[in-house]
Amino acid sequence: MTVTLEDIATISGLPIEGRALTGKVRSEGWQQRVAGLVGVEPPPWIHETKKDPRPSGVLFSWLQEHFYECPEKGIFPSVERYARAYLWNLLTQVVFPDGTGDTASWMFLDPL
Repeated sequence: MTVTLEDIATISGLPIEGRALTGKVRSEGWQQRVAGLVGVEPPPWIHETKKDPRPSGVLFSWLQEHFYECPEKGIFPSVERYARAYLWNLLTQVVFPDGTGDTASWMFLDPL
């Protein structure tokens, strides 16, 4: 069994007809773009002798640590960042999971 585009349209209420969402993915400065969009910069890779195993995203545990619960009386920019982080998690963990099973790819964050 697999999730179809029609299933996503039904679940999310988003239209599936019309122009496709496309764009270029730039890997330079992705941590700073994440910080700009959700308000928290992912920690840098600290092991200088080993290659970063996750250059394409952040761990789901990092997302949960920083965005588990939206403040009840949050101001609009804060609530917007929590909503963006929630949708980012939903897209990368449910709709378009990758092979690692533990990483939220930053490439979905720019369109959000």
